[in-house]
Amino acid sequence: MFVSPGKIFGTFFAIAALLVALTIVARFQVSMRMQRVNGTLADEPNGGKAISYSIGHLGSSRANSVNVKVRYCYTVNGKDYEGATLGLNGNSYGTNSEEKVKQIITELTRSSEISVWYDPKHPEFSVILEPYISKECFWLVSLVLFSLLSFRYLDSTVVKLQSKNRAIC
Repeated sequence: MFVSPGKIFGTFFAIAALLVALTIVARFQVSMRMQRVNGTLADEPNGGKAISYSIGHLGSSRANSVNVKVRYCYTVNGKDYEGATLGLNGNSYGTNSEEKVKQIITELTRSSEISVWYDPKHPEFSVILEPYISKECFWLVSLVLFSLLSFRYLDSTVVKLQSKNRAIC
């Protein structure tokens, strides 16, 4: 049985699209059910607020990123929780986003209360930036279209090229 390059390529991108879709669906479900509660930034022992940033590396990447360190407290159904996550995408931003990080920190430290978004099913999971779905849907649609097109048209292109090569020889 011969499996053509179009089927291999298309299957690879279909699997990749499925993984991206599952990630987006999971994030979308979490972001849709998250509820808002008032919280406060935790106090540091030196008297400041527990939010800062540093420029460094994320994981094994060589690229610099802005890493935000944050601690905040909130109460759900009479139980106290502490969180450290800025948004659904985590606490790291590209280096060119340092101004964005400064703006976020300024907004969060302006008031003594902050909005905390928590998952009612798992109140210990929370973020302090309102959850939203960004450009990921565009990438998912592009990946799915590319996989369908490669699945459909790469086969016919390979067959045409093979027939041309046989005719030349």
